[in-house]
Amino acid sequence: MSWSEVDRKEIMSEIEALCIMHERITQSSECRDFNRRAALLLQRLEDAECYRLADRAMDLLASCNPKDRSQCDSVQRARDVLQRLREWRRRTRKKTKVEVNLA
Repeated sequence: MSWSEVDRKEIMSEIEALCIMHERITQSSECRDFNRRAALLLQRLEDAECYRLADRAMDLLASCNPKDRSQCDSVQRARDVLQRLREWRRRTRKKTKVEVNLA
């Protein structure tokens, strides 16, 4: 799959949506939904051959451990990873595929 401007914009939008979604999680079911959505982002990044960013998404999934009837043990770690993804999003608004993959 080739990296297109549409792919890039959609991925950037999904990163922002995940950041907002994580900030609003109040129940374990929302946490599981977040985890599933983050897994789909990881798959999309790998399909787009954006491996460095996919590694960051993998870090997010590694820190995301949905539990029933209790808050996640690593909320802050997930927030930190999301913040790094958000910063990447801001830095790469106008970069090409090669520049993004080297970031």
